[in-house]
Amino acid sequence: MDNTISRRTFLKTGIAVGAGIYGLSYLSAIRRMPALKKHKEHALRPGLVVAHGNVSDALDEPAIIKEMVRRALNALGGMDKLISKGNRVIIKPNIAWNQKPEFAANTNPYVVAALVELCREAGASRVKVMDHTCSANPEPSYENSGIAAAARKAGADVTYIDNRRFQEFSIPGSKVLKSWDFYEEMVYANEVDVLINVPIAKQHGTSRLSMGLKNVFGMIGGDRGSLHTDIHPKIADLNKFVKIDLTVLDAFRILKNHGPTGGRLDDVDNSPERARRIIVSTDPVAVDAYGATLFGIQPKDVGYIREAHEQGLGEVDFRLRGFEEIQV
Repeated sequence: MDNTISRRTFLKTGIAVGAGIYGLSYLSAIRRMPALKKHKEHALRPGLVVAHGNVSDALDEPAIIKEMVRRALNALGGMDKLISKGNRVIIKPNIAWNQKPEFAANTNPYVVAALVELCREAGASRVKVMDHTCSANPEPSYENSGIAAAARKAGADVTYIDNRRFQEFSIPGSKVLKSWDFYEEMVYANEVDVLINVPIAKQHGTSRLSMGLKNVFGMIGGDRGSLHTDIHPKIADLNKFVKIDLTVLDAFRILKNHGPTGGRLDDVDNSPERARRIIVSTDPVAVDAYGATLFGIQPKDVGYIREAHEQGLGEVDFRLRGFEEIQV
């Protein structure tokens, strides 16, 4: 009997073994894929809280805003009803633009700082602050917005987005977007326990307004510019995938014209009649619905708010789930 292995037999055997190893490796990779984050179980009460505050001197602004944020959260039950000891928290403000705080293009830094402090007091083991800015170099936006310094001082890790960490995910139940690139650290359960969305209220040239639901653009990669075509259902689709636990809308100043970038003080509304407010809820649709009224717009007249409500992401009539206004 000839014990010599033919070249053809050798190749066939090699291919079979290689395929087997590849298959095992592939199955192993599937098993190792982290679970996706779900909404955090919490004891915060449902509803929407609006904290009003005013300042007569710019030096009072940090203290007033801190108290507004604290009292608004306390009215929902307190941050310790959302955050458990040891939780990993990501706070996602709007840091998209290289603008100073007074131009209202980015989230007020004192709102971010107040939230960092509350998270730390509630026992969070780590609080990260980050955003996918609209510039290839995020540093100017982080620094000039005042957010980086305020967040660090309050005890947060301020980090930049790592473009290697965007991953495409399918969006179950979507209306337009079947899949998109999301930032891994914001969607994997082994990396974040609580995700807090902290937008600023401003006018937007494409989506009409930019608030909580639109702020998810800072959690995604890909060609974000392409999303501006038929933007309203796409915003709702993106929010179907990201599990945001708390939305805190900064309306201390609002950008009423030339959004989202701003750049003119004449476009900023500081009046107590429309601004000087912090809006807090676990319902992102209710937050944006209330925010729309600050611009004199009916919530259902903003396409993405209507779409998000129709897709079951929240309540467009923000008074239905409990509504409270407090004065600081």
